Amino acid sequence: MKPGGRREAAPLRGARATALALLLGLFNAASAVAGGFTIGGSGAAIGTMQLLANEFTAKNPQIPIAMVPKLGSRGGINAVLDGAIGLAVTSRALEQGERKRGAVEIEYARTPFVFAVSAESGVSAITSRELADIYSGKTTAWSDGSPVRVMLRPPGDVDTEMVRNLSPEIGRGLLAATARPGVRVSVNDQDAASDIERIPGAIGPSTLALIVSEGRALRALKFDGREPTPMNAASGAYPYHKRLFLVTGGRRAAEVERFIAFVRSPAGRKILLGNGQWIP
Repeated sequence: MKPGGRREAAPLRGARATALALLLGLFNAASAVAGGFTIGGSGAAIGTMQLLANEFTAKNPQIPIAMVPKLGSRGGINAVLDGAIGLAVTSRALEQGERKRGAVEIEYARTPFVFAVSAESGVSAITSRELADIYSGKTTAWSDGSPVRVMLRPPGDVDTEMVRNLSPEIGRGLLAATARPGVRVSVNDQDAASDIERIPGAIGPSTLALIVSEGRALRALKFDGREPTPMNAASGAYPYHKRLFLVTGGRRAAEVERFIAFVRSPAGRKILLGNGQWIP
C-alpha cells in the first residue's frame, strides 16, 4: 500500500500467505542443515543470532545453522515445541501454557525498545506528549511540514502492548490510530523496519538490537530526553527495553547446547554488546 493510502483490505489473506511462506521456509531450512539445526523467532533478535551463528560455525563448520525469518516469538516457540526448529529466540517470557507444553527459556540479553525514523529524517527526539498526539491524529506533520506516517503493529503483538503501556495518553492515541483509515500495519519486525526506512515521514517501534545488527538506515529517537543506549537502559536511565530469550523444548540436541554455551561465552557476549544489547 502506498503511503497515505487506505488500510490494507485483506489482512487475513496476507496472514495466510505469510504462514504458507513460513512453512516453506521451515521446510527448506530444515533440509539445509544436516548435522546442524535451525533458529527462528523474534525479529528483534534474529539479526544478532545470524552474527552469532556466523562466528560459531566458523569455529564449528560441522554444525551448520540456518535462520528462519519472520516467525515472531509465538511462531518460534510453537515451531521449537513441534520439532520444526532446534532453537527459538523470543522477545517475551514464556506463557504458562507454553511452559506446560515443555518449553524452557534462558534470558540471554536485553535491548532498548525505541521509536525509529529513517536515518534521512531530520527528527532526532520525541516526547511522550508528542507521540500521543501523533498516534491520536492531532499531529499530522513534522516541524518541516512533511507528513507524519504512523506505522502500527498487529493488535496482539509484543510491540503493540509495549506502546500501549507507555502511558494512558499514548494508549488512547494508539487506539485512535488503530481505528483510523490509512494507517499501515507492519506484520513483523523486519517488515516494520523496512516500512520505516522507505516510507517518507514514517515513525514506528523497533529495537536497538535490530537496527544495529541488521545495519538498518534508521535512527532510534531520544525519548523524553533520554538516549536509548544499552548503558542507559541497563542503568534504568532509559527505562524501556525488551528482554530476549533462547527457548528450547525439554530436551536439547548437543549441537544446540554448544551454541547456547557460545552465546553465553565471552566471544558471544562481545557480539551481543556490540549490537545494541546488554547482558542482565
